[in-house]
Amino acid sequence: MDHLDARTLLIAEIPVLLLVGALILAAALLGRRERTLGWTGASLMLMGVGFLLGVADPANAWERSVTGFGALLILAHACVWTGLRAFSGKPPRWPWIVAGPLAWYAVCQWPEFVFSGVARVTAYSLPTLAYSGAALWELWAAQRGKSGDAKLAILPAVILVLHGVLAFARMTATLLSGPEPGPLRLDFPMAVFEGMLFFIGMSFAVLMMVGARSERRYRHAALHDALTDLANRRALYEQGGDMLRETLAQGRSVALLMCDLDRFKRINDDCGHEAGDRVLAAFAGVLRRVVRKDDLCARIGGEEFVVLAPDMDAEGALSLAERIREQLRQCDCRVCEPLSVSIGIVCAPQGGDDLGGLLARADRAMYRAKEAGRNCVRLWTGDPRDGGSAAVAGDGGGRAGQHPVDA
Repeated sequence: MDHLDARTLLIAEIPVLLLVGALILAAALLGRRERTLGWTGASLMLMGVGFLLGVADPANAWERSVTGFGALLILAHACVWTGLRAFSGKPPRWPWIVAGPLAWYAVCQWPEFVFSGVARVTAYSLPTLAYSGAALWELWAAQRGKSGDAKLAILPAVILVLHGVLAFARMTATLLSGPEPGPLRLDFPMAVFEGMLFFIGMSFAVLMMVGARSERRYRHAALHDALTDLANRRALYEQGGDMLRETLAQGRSVALLMCDLDRFKRINDDCGHEAGDRVLAAFAGVLRRVVRKDDLCARIGGEEFVVLAPDMDAEGALSLAERIREQLRQCDCRVCEPLSVSIGIVCAPQGGDDLGGLLARADRAMYRAKEAGRNCVRLWTGDPRDGGSAAVAGDGGGRAGQHPVDA
């Protein structure tokens, strides 16, 4: 690399940087105007323009060339850092973005500095190391505690660390080697080539991170209810079906609770749909507070909610249902109707081995609770004399504390 002409290398890299930068910017504009990609594409474009300045004739315009060349490359490092801040939802910090390029421009006004290889390499390496370290910090802070994002952060983190190590090693070697006369050092082509690899590598690493995050967002939207952020019907059948099969295969019990808000149509008609939305969101909050971490809560349509609770028997399900009713009763949601819920419960393997069967039996038990006067709980027992369910608790037709009747 020592015998490679620096100007030839710069000319060869310019179209690569400008093309990749334009493609990254196009991806940012054609998508959701992703700011992370916008800053990353800008870093590539700045480096390409900086290389254009670097091919100026050193005999006639070396001082002007090195001033613009270094300032744009340092600014490109600042854009990489800002892009990772944007990925975390943080705003750009403009004073720090321009601090490095302005510092470089200021020292370049000193003629002896421009023609001192040791001074140039040191003054260029310090701000680039600072921006790379700040980018690594933003990356670590953004992914902390997020296992999925942490895996995606490995590649850009490795690229940043390698770039920082090489920059530090180049600065250290320059300081130890002493002054070298002339405008170009022997390690300049290697530094240029490594810089291009760094920016292109970071661009594709960031593109992977943004793509993975978008995929997670779309999947979350496909499997969650937009109003309550609980799982939707599709997620219940996908995740709940797998949970049910795995639990029953291991010989463990499962309880399914079908919850239906009482008089919800009247709330919508008399209080308005906005009030109805508040009630749905409030009930979703009740479920989050009451259920366990491994339980699956889903809104399957309208005012109907389902809780699938592994490792829970009938007694535990009845206790859970009573806590749900009590929490909803105490809920501070100001609407024109008192809030209450009717709940039907079915337990497996007694209630069947597939999710569709459990839902049908729980729905039947829930309608028995409605017929019993609402605001109560019914457990499906399979007893045909009681329509397959028994009143077990509540303020409606059932008596609090009454035990279910076995079939």
